[in-house]
Amino acid sequence: METKTNGRVVRSESDWQEIQARFAASGRSLAAFCRAEGISRSTFELWRRKLRSKKPSPKSPRKTSREFVEVTPVSAPAIGGWTIEIELPDGRLARLRC
Repeated sequence: METKTNGRVVRSESDWQEIQARFAASGRSLAAFCRAEGISRSTFELWRRKLRSKKPSPKSPRKTSREFVEVTPVSAPAIGGWTIEIELPDGRLARLRC
């Protein structure tokens, strides 16, 4: 972390990784954590997006190619229609029900 002569604080990527880890362990709301740390909420969220986009999800590593993949169900559900769940690389879940 570096403080400029105008009082502006410049943090490195590793500083932001540490801040993100402290937030995750804090149990505080984002607003309360940012107030306590003296960090702008918008800057915190900007860095959270940057760090997430750089790191592939541990459950589903990013593929370098973009291609369609045929999905064939193992077995059809007995009663009550069907449900398809797709986990996206950023951790979001898309559900389709019939």
